[in-house]
Amino acid sequence: MPVSSTREELLARARRVFAKKKLGQNFFVDPDRLDKIVEALEITPDDHVLEVGFGLAFLTERLAESGAARLTGVELDRELIEYSQNKFKKHVELIHGDFLDFDLGQLQPPVTKIIGNVPYQITTPIIAHIFGEIGEPSSWSQNISTVVMTIQMEVAERIVAKPGSKAYSHLTILKEWFFDAEILFDVPPYCFFPVPEVTSSVVRLRKKEKPPVEPVDMALFKQILKAGFKQRRKMLKNNLAFLKLGEIRVGEIMRSVSVNPNARAEDLSIIQFATLADALAAELKTH
Repeated sequence: MPVSSTREELLARARRVFAKKKLGQNFFVDPDRLDKIVEALEITPDDHVLEVGFGLAFLTERLAESGAARLTGVELDRELIEYSQNKFKKHVELIHGDFLDFDLGQLQPPVTKIIGNVPYQITTPIIAHIFGEIGEPSSWSQNISTVVMTIQMEVAERIVAKPGSKAYSHLTILKEWFFDAEILFDVPPYCFFPVPEVTSSVVRLRKKEKPPVEPVDMALFKQILKAGFKQRRKMLKNNLAFLKLGEIRVGEIMRSVSVNPNARAEDLSIIQFATLADALAAELKTH
């Protein structure tokens, strides 16, 4: 199908459809930025691209002409499926479903790249569904090399945050485990219809060959991460009371691995978390 080339054309098409607020629908109506997003995915003729929540297919139209071997779109809104059905060539398949429940393993050839304008409230679950959890990669993640997503700017900042910053979070650690990330550019609210109240950012995630650390006790490592960020304003040693080692001893162990005993979870890099977890695992074996 022909690609809409002006903002006015995209806006006119978006105004014909009732956007569902409960689904977080804000349609991307800036053609120049849509083109930049497609370029950022660096599509090759061997790629099977998956689009998350294709909406009115403004991005889909561009992806369909990008040269990918195959393009699959997954959309929760059945009305939008009907809106775009039968508009594309045979290498494009549009599927009705909830991406968070969708089995990417059923798609052949395997999905290699993922793209999408992601509903802000489910960004973290979507990333976890694509890659898996720490220590538990999804069965399909081995084939995925690159993900480009348009997400809320504050969430993008959490993904790329550095230790010691307020934006640093468990999501940052998840990123550090699976992929390298960069914010490519911001997207003002007026680039969408309806106009959202927040600024968005386009982020690119490139999968790492392997995680940066190999904790001795993966279960303990994950427990420490969860406990640390659950009450992030408390000192980490206080959040580790469940270990029953005592605050003083935990502080001594932290100091022994060059971690400030008064540090909070947001102050530790993933390598420091792993080093501390290994030291705590060794201590627990003596009890």
